[in-house]
Amino acid sequence: MQRAQSIAGQLNHGLERIAAAISLLLGLALITAVIINVANVVARYGFNNPISGADEVEVFLMVGLAFLGAVVAAIRQRHLRMDVIARRFPPMIARLVNAAESLATVAVCGLMSWVSFSYTSRIWRLGNLSDNAHIPMWIPHSLLAISFALMTVISVLRLFVAAPRVAARSEAAE
Repeated sequence: MQRAQSIAGQLNHGLERIAAAISLLLGLALITAVIINVANVVARYGFNNPISGADEVEVFLMVGLAFLGAVVAAIRQRHLRMDVIARRFPPMIARLVNAAESLATVAVCGLMSWVSFSYTSRIWRLGNLSDNAHIPMWIPHSLLAISFALMTVISVLRLFVAAPRVAARSEAAE
């Protein structure tokens, strides 16, 4: 049981470091988006000459913020949950419900990851560029694929760490 707790602690520590790094990256992306927005507003309304592609870059940054932010939420287990009923379950049942939730997350995020990677590779082969900024479209689309893949991995890791703890507790109860 202590070994499972030690592994869980190490996993949580490692995931929290990843979440902190992603959060720093997201903060820099948000600051960049604000700077681009301010510069574009000044150029557009002050000089009647908007920055070409600024709106596209801002949208791509916002998409990255949303999906990579979801990875941070998954790591910190701060994602939206419908756990009003599950909180009233006995601990063993609650752990089983959490495991089922993780399995569903693995299935959905795994599917979205596969679809996103497939679509991203297709766009990469076609060489599509954004209309104004001429950014290769595989870059913003890859953010979805990477985010869903990371959420899948996080859920799988949580399942494998939680499973030995559930087994150890059920054995101790017997």
